[in-house]
Amino acid sequence: MTRHDLIAALWHGRDPFADPPQALRPLDLQGWRSQHPYLEEAVERFRPRVVVEVGTWKGASALSMARAMAARDIPGTVIAVDTWLGAVDHWADEELFAELATEHGFPSLYRTFLANVLREGLAERVVPLPLDSVNAAALMRLRGVAADVIHLDAGHEEASVAADLRAWWPVLRPGGLLVADDYDRLGGRFPGVTRAVDDFCAAFAVEGPWSLEGKCKFIKPDRR
Repeated sequence: MTRHDLIAALWHGRDPFADPPQALRPLDLQGWRSQHPYLEEAVERFRPRVVVEVGTWKGASALSMARAMAARDIPGTVIAVDTWLGAVDHWADEELFAELATEHGFPSLYRTFLANVLREGLAERVVPLPLDSVNAAALMRLRGVAADVIHLDAGHEEASVAADLRAWWPVLRPGGLLVADDYDRLGGRFPGVTRAVDDFCAAFAVEGPWSLEGKCKFIKPDRR
């Protein structure tokens, strides 16, 4: 699907970047593992038409993949899924909470994401989808949008990661790549992520996952 097709399917033809605010926030690409060998491989090897990033924060990794596709003349689009309201850890940690940039008692992080995409000149490569993970996956299935690559970096609790994996698995095309962040076989800061991924791969007889530098990857079997 082209970006135009995605806008028609997910936004009823209304481009979310069509009428940007006159005053944009400064560029702020703060993130975690926004550039990673698995994300580079996702673009180089899979040459995706549709990438879904679930949990995009300020957009650093989404923009990194969009930039890589543009550099290789790959006509792909990144669908950036997020509520931009933060997860449990963003509300529990005072430093992370400040990043939500609350205005009148409500997070305004989406404005930072919007400004980053526009300042990087990549609006034609990105489609935001401001929904929670499970509802975004349901909409994608309803509209018949399949992903070649999914980068999962949303909640960190075991139950939420397990729910995300089950929600997005039907969206990923057979032979497609799923990359999950915050995976660490030694436990790490978010052991629930590792348990959820390992249990999912075992339940669905998926080879892997393979892990490197805080992320893991596995490929959806093509069982035609």
